[in-house]
Amino acid sequence: MNRVLITGASGLLGQYLVKQLIFEKPDNKTPDILAIDLAANPFENSGRLSYHQLDLTGFSSVRAIIYDFKPDYIFNCAAYNNVDDCEVNYKLADDLNTGIVENLLSCSFNKLIHFSSDYIFSGQNGPYSELAIPDPINYYGYTKLQSEKILQASKKNYLVIRTNVLYGDGINLRHNFITWLIDSLRTDKEINVVTDQFNNPTHAGNLAGAAIEAAKMDYFKVLNIAGADYLSRYDIAIKTAEHFKLDANLIKPIKTAMLGQIAERPHKGGFNIDKAKKILKTRLIGLPEGLEMMRDYFERRGFR
Repeated sequence: MNRVLITGASGLLGQYLVKQLIFEKPDNKTPDILAIDLAANPFENSGRLSYHQLDLTGFSSVRAIIYDFKPDYIFNCAAYNNVDDCEVNYKLADDLNTGIVENLLSCSFNKLIHFSSDYIFSGQNGPYSELAIPDPINYYGYTKLQSEKILQASKKNYLVIRTNVLYGDGINLRHNFITWLIDSLRTDKEINVVTDQFNNPTHAGNLAGAAIEAAKMDYFKVLNIAGADYLSRYDIAIKTAEHFKLDANLIKPIKTAMLGQIAERPHKGGFNIDKAKKILKTRLIGLPEGLEMMRDYFERRGFR
C-alpha cells in the first residue's frame, strides 16, 4: 500500500482514514495519499498528502488526476446519503452513488475498497450476514445496491465493506446521530427518537482501522464491518445520555411512522459481524467504548 486514493476524504470516514494512514503513524511505511472531495481541505499540511478540492461528478477531471497519481488502492467513501433527498433527486443520487464507482473502475489500481450500507436491505430480517439477499425499500438503498452490482460485474479487484450508523468527530462535519444527540441534550432540547429501528452504531475511527486492515488482506467481495452492539436508536440515545450524564428524560420514544419521512426506512437493519471478527485482528468495539472515544467532543462543549 504505497499510493492510496481516498474519495469523499473530507467526510467523517474519509477524515479518519487519512489520519490513520498518515498522521497517526508517520513512518517510512506511510503511503502517499491523494484525497479528493468537494469540501475544503480539513487536514494539516503533510508532505505525503495531496488534497484536491474537486467535484467528484466531474468524471473526466477526476480521471485525469487519478491517471497522474497512479494509486495502488482506492477507498471510495463518497456517497449521497441524504436518504429523503435521494427520493426526489434521482440524478444526483445516481451520479454520486453509482457514477463515481463506474468512473473509478475505468482507472488503474490494485484494489478498490467501497463502502456500502444496510439500506440495501428491507430491514425485515436483520442483522444481515454477507450472504443475505438484498431487497432495498428506498432509492438510496437501490443506488448503493447498484454500486455493488457494478463492482461485481467488473473484473477488477474490489472489497465491499458494508456498515451502518457511523459516528465520530472531525473538522467541519455535519451532525451524525451521536453528535446530534450530545448537542441536543446538552442544550436541554427535547428530542424524538425511534424505538423501531435497529442497527450497529459504528465508530468511524474503528471502522477506518478495520477497513485498512481488510484492504491489505487478500480478501475480496463483501465484508460486514460494524459496531459490536445491536441496538434500537432509542436505546442508543438512552445509553449516550447515561454515558455523558445528560438528561435522558429529554428523549421521547416514538415510532418511525410518526416522523412522516419521504423515504421508507428499514426497521430491523444492521449486520452480523461474525466473519469480520474471525478474520480481522482489529477489534470491533461496542457503543460504550465508542462513546468514550467521543469524550473530547463532549468536553469541548463545556462538560467534564
